[in-house]
Amino acid sequence: MSASEVNKVIDYWNRQADAFDSIYSGQKSGWARRLDKWLRKDMYQRLDWVLEHSGDVRGKSVCDLGCGSGRFVINYAKRGARRVVGLDSAPTMIDKANALVSEAGVKSACELRVENILECRTDEVFDVTLAVGVFDYVRDGVPFLQRIRKITGQRFLATFPRLWTHRMPIRKVRLTMLGCPVFFFTPKQIESLMDRSGFELKRLDQFGAIYGALAVPK
Repeated sequence: MSASEVNKVIDYWNRQADAFDSIYSGQKSGWARRLDKWLRKDMYQRLDWVLEHSGDVRGKSVCDLGCGSGRFVINYAKRGARRVVGLDSAPTMIDKANALVSEAGVKSACELRVENILECRTDEVFDVTLAVGVFDYVRDGVPFLQRIRKITGQRFLATFPRLWTHRMPIRKVRLTMLGCPVFFFTPKQIESLMDRSGFELKRLDQFGAIYGALAVPK
């Protein structure tokens, strides 16, 4: 990705932190909540899918790359993960995540940082890594996945927006108008990305307009 594209994505998410988290918190009108349950059903499904396919995380370490407002971080900590690190490039997202982690009472197990995946400073290897809602905004996923491979010990979970759904052109137009690039994928593209990055794709599930990918290091 070019520096310009990266900055556009960060700027978009800095502006969207509260609106995005309201999908999970439900802090909006009753009509808007009902609309979310209809149009964004796959957002809730991806949370359930990722947590289910992470396995038993008690006593394990987890790294959430592109953690957003920290909803996955909180869930892993509550499920007994020993250490949960959340990284996101958007400072307002990390501010939101810090507040929610404190509110949930799991701060002692969590570390949140404003950091780009490619610039991730740690050499720590995590039992579970995840990148949910990240590749939507990445033109070339291989460098990201290769970096993630280096810090993945057991399993990696990621989501990818499906190409050629009825919602795809609407989302493409809306985000383009807001100045944010967005990309879509086929199963073959996902399998190729994983293979070229040192992962073996174990399963690829579809829910709504999203693919869920579970991979392990080769």
